[in-house]
Amino acid sequence: MSTHSTPPKTFFPNLDGLRTLACLAVFGFHAFITIGPQHTVIPRAFSVLVLGALGVNFFYVLSGFLITYLLLEEEQQHQSVDLRAFYRRRVLRIWPLFYACVAYGFLVAPLLMHLLRVPYHETAGLALHLAFLGNLDTVWRGGQPTSSGLAVLWSVAIEEQFYLVWPVLLMFLFRRWRPGAFLLVIAVCLAFRYQHYANEALIYRHSLAVMSDMAMGGAAAWACFSFPALRQHIAGWSRWTVAGLYVAVLVLIAAQRVLPVTPGAVAVQRITRSALFVLVIVEQNYATHSWFKIKNSRWLTYWGTFTYGFYCLHPIVLDWLVFASEHLHLPPTLLNTLVRAAVGLLLSGSLAWLSFTYWERPFLKMKNRRPPVAGATTAPHGDAPAAPPGQEEASLPNGAQATVLAEVVAAS
Repeated sequence: MSTHSTPPKTFFPNLDGLRTLACLAVFGFHAFITIGPQHTVIPRAFSVLVLGALGVNFFYVLSGFLITYLLLEEEQQHQSVDLRAFYRRRVLRIWPLFYACVAYGFLVAPLLMHLLRVPYHETAGLALHLAFLGNLDTVWRGGQPTSSGLAVLWSVAIEEQFYLVWPVLLMFLFRRWRPGAFLLVIAVCLAFRYQHYANEALIYRHSLAVMSDMAMGGAAAWACFSFPALRQHIAGWSRWTVAGLYVAVLVLIAAQRVLPVTPGAVAVQRITRSALFVLVIVEQNYATHSWFKIKNSRWLTYWGTFTYGFYCLHPIVLDWLVFASEHLHLPPTLLNTLVRAAVGLLLSGSLAWLSFTYWERPFLKMKNRRPPVAGATTAPHGDAPAAPPGQEEASLPNGAQATVLAEVVAAS
């Protein structure tokens, strides 16, 4: 383990807006599909919002891509990776808000319900949530936590588990043959999903069923980092090549929906979805003839900074809006559903901004307080915040840098 300073923070500016879009997709899924009064009126057209759950898959792929790129970049610059500094950065980024949400779910929410004289019992296991094993708590109990604020943290737990093992696997055990790390994780996940293909909850939330997403992202990062010719090839894609690739992957995914539900089909389904998200990532960051670059949307790019907080906090906001709707005896009409979602979006964004500004940022500033080792390369943006679960800082090969690094978590 080396003692060099934190590696330079460089950026993939196109991904900031993509994180915002993924977070909005998750919000739509929760606001219209999973969190709401019974018998809420939802038009059939809104059923497409169920695809918002795929936002979590995108976060996983993005986490694998960015964390792998960052590790490879640090190794290239310093001939080693400072694991202690890596874990310290992850702790300062993830833990403050995560444990604040855990405290809310197990302490604040029950207390508030008691003061309001509303029957309330939290079914989740405290110990497993404290240990970042909330996803397994859900799998083993066969049910969701009572608080939606806890329910959403299962994906953050998987991200943290990934951060714990991935640097060791990639930078040490498979240092001489990096593809081995990707193939091992993908193979284990394929075998797990094949064996448990009929258990939908298990293959959606178990760590061994979903980490292939991160390995797919990591493999793409390794390939793009290690082979300049590949980056140049992607840069040369025409707009019609880009469109054709998207159509081909989408057709492959759609075809799976009409095939029989077999162990093999279920096992590879997640791989094809990951391939789509890998395509989005490399096309947005390396292709020079894209139909649209998401970084051109200043609004989406700006809100990428706050998406970790938005992701973790929006279920709490939706829970309280549903509670208010029911106790005000508002009918579950389409209009009330739309109004509740709009208010929830505004309140969630505001709360995420407050959380980042006054709670998360002070911890993020602690990441770079240690004096750099003499002669070490220092970060060009010393106080810039780190990316959320897995979404670490990474750079375009040409060195293009954004003025602010998007903050987001992965996760549903």
